[in-house]
Amino acid sequence: MGENITRLYREKVKKEWKIAFLSAVILGFLVHTYKFTNYFPNHDGLFNFWSTQNMVASGRWFLAPACALSSCFDVPWIIGVLSVFLMALTAVFLTEIFEMKNPCLIVLSSALLVSFPAVTETMFFEFTADGYMLAMLLGTIAVYLTKLSGGIRWKKCIAAAVCICLTCAIYQAYVSYTFVLAVCYFMFELLENRQKTGAYWKWIACQAGVFTAGLALYFSIWQLIMKLSGIAPASYEGINSMGTFSAGTLLTAAKQCVTSFIWFFLERNPLRYGFSAYSGMGILLAAAFVVACGAAFHAGKLWKHSVEAVLFLLCVLSLPFGCYLCYFISPGVEYYTRMLQAVVILYILLGVLCERWGKEICKNLVMLLLIGVILNNSVTANVCYAYLNRCHEQSLATAAELSVRIHLEDDGTAENVAFVGSVGGNWTIAEEETMDPSGLGTLGPLKMVNYSLLSDRDLIVLVLDQYLDFTLEYYRTHDVEPPIYQFSQTAPIPRDFSFRFPVADQKTMEEVTSSEAFAQMGLWPGKNSVKQIGKTIVVRFSAE
Repeated sequence: MGENITRLYREKVKKEWKIAFLSAVILGFLVHTYKFTNYFPNHDGLFNFWSTQNMVASGRWFLAPACALSSCFDVPWIIGVLSVFLMALTAVFLTEIFEMKNPCLIVLSSALLVSFPAVTETMFFEFTADGYMLAMLLGTIAVYLTKLSGGIRWKKCIAAAVCICLTCAIYQAYVSYTFVLAVCYFMFELLENRQKTGAYWKWIACQAGVFTAGLALYFSIWQLIMKLSGIAPASYEGINSMGTFSAGTLLTAAKQCVTSFIWFFLERNPLRYGFSAYSGMGILLAAAFVVACGAAFHAGKLWKHSVEAVLFLLCVLSLPFGCYLCYFISPGVEYYTRMLQAVVILYILLGVLCERWGKEICKNLVMLLLIGVILNNSVTANVCYAYLNRCHEQSLATAAELSVRIHLEDDGTAENVAFVGSVGGNWTIAEEETMDPSGLGTLGPLKMVNYSLLSDRDLIVLVLDQYLDFTLEYYRTHDVEPPIYQFSQTAPIPRDFSFRFPVADQKTMEEVTSSEAFAQMGLWPGKNSVKQIGKTIVVRFSAE
């Protein structure tokens, strides 16, 4: 049997597949091993140390099965290995979709895929990373199944629609990735000029049917699951307004797509804040992509075929809207870097265009530029991971100090604890603050690194979970938010079991904050910032 497997491997597995898979695995581990071998969770990671990832309310009804193989625990190494393996398989399918033969191009494409900022930020939320990488793989397979060279068959179309359905059911943003990949593949086919015009229209109709069927199937299953389980759609990222359109919202979405697309490459206003390595390379990449499209258009003599030429230009114009497709799906959506894996396809297509239709000197220059992007992405990823580690250690140290001081204040009569005010500002950072020249503003689109700054959300949960004999299981099983003090002074209080030092309710908070003893308190970490007032231990973080 072993000999048969070996012979099958040698005969059926193409050299290009081996290069794509191995390069993605090796480079994936080189870029992300620091994260895979350490545990430094951000605010969401604290709540997902163990979680089923049952995200039906957010429309991700297939996320739990997609993450099941790595267990319900946040185990970085296992999830990391699975994620890299799935990205490597995606790289293999990309080589087939774009018919890559040049080993250099294959390695660069794999490196771009695994080092892209969207993957890095997904690793910030590693407990779902393997599921998200599966969504990317399924989206890639959907495009591969409907390739023109393989012939459009109804069985393949059905399989592709199922892939799109499951992709959306894991994470909706990967529908955008699938769409952009399909558009870029179609551009490649138009330039190759191997088909008759009728075949292109047939492919367009096929894609329209596949995407419509896949998304309709996704939505129908989601509605059925919610009805059977009695769950209402969440307001998160505008999920509850999905599918609601008007002329005004469509126009707003179109404007958001264009402006967001531009800022992705610029990072920030270079005239105001200066150029960074990221913004400099982003501008060069955008310019190179436009030039490469024009050169390929001319070299492929597409200008001789009016219909194909118009289709190609429409594809190019659709790319900004495809990369930010969710603006059209959910009007209330807010884009984060982890939702933008679609953009990496443009980088890969640039390499494909230059390798296939570019002149030697231009090809070499673009390859050097892509190598620079890969190196910058890889370094940035590890800077972010080191920063996550630093922030988590700082949070742990502060939480431990806070816990000790709370317990020292307890005279044996304390019944609850009240946290008043905010530590270190809000847990989200304003855009202007992320653009300062101090260092964090030069990390390209990875501004979400600020998620792990010392914050109320991290700190309070660490204190409750690790130091005050408190359990977060109540919040998981009752589908409510844990106490987040910068958002609300009222916090849900578990009533179905006893534990030490529950969080003070609203009435108690009002009583202690209006007392004379509270007015005399200092601010954290001052000597008089933790004090027992009545039966409540009060921690005063700020003058608010």
